Amino acid sequence: MTSSLKPLLAAALLIAGASTAQAHQVWLENAGGQARLHFGEFNDNLRETSPGSLDKFKGVPVLEQRAGTASQKVEGKLTKDAFAYTVTGNADTLFAAATYPLIDRSKRNLPAMYWQPSARWVASLAQPVAPGQALDLVPTGKPGQLKVVFNGNPLPKAKVQLVSPAGWSREAESAADGTVEFLTPWKGQYVAEVHHTDKTPGEAQGEKYGEASYVTTLSFVQAEGAVSPPLPPAPEKH
Repeated sequence: MTSSLKPLLAAALLIAGASTAQAHQVWLENAGGQARLHFGEFNDNLRETSPGSLDKFKGVPVLEQRAGTASQKVEGKLTKDAFAYTVTGNADTLFAAATYPLIDRSKRNLPAMYWQPSARWVASLAQPVAPGQALDLVPTGKPGQLKVVFNGNPLPKAKVQLVSPAGWSREAESAADGTVEFLTPWKGQYVAEVHHTDKTPGEAQGEKYGEASYVTTLSFVQAEGAVSPPLPPAPEKH
């Protein structure tokens, strides 16, 4: 490889890595007192591993556990394919925000991007949950209804994607009050996802950024319903 091509290749790899990270999501699974925060793509049954992409995060995210009005912080550990936590008691909701390094876009003459992937898990859609994060996706308590909130206010016209236990997805746009509605006919785990970009410059991790990109998931398990086909096999890693 010529020396003139090396900077171009480095820039291409940097852009590809940033794009891959942003295309991913984090989501929570909780069963038997063990919660796991995965990084990858739920609908493709892709879970990133360590050593690998899981190591790019800045430390192990702290898990917030809530039951009624009581809340507590739960420390976790990095495992081969997830951040793992031991959850005590019956939680109504769990939340974790993972810290990813600012994405350098100087090769494209763009300011750095702050990318914030977060995940919420709820025990039931029948119980409303109060939003508490920058970009949040919570159940309202009405059957199949979720609400998108950004900085404490309802977020209209947000695209929300719901992935079923079988891996198929449906998309809906939030109304003026931030709500969306879905049918959940299958039993098993669902993961909903919402993105939002804020063009307001700011500072995070001691560095300045030009815009912020948020992606938040909401996962829950439907106890009753039709039997769903399984998720597709996990893709092979080369």
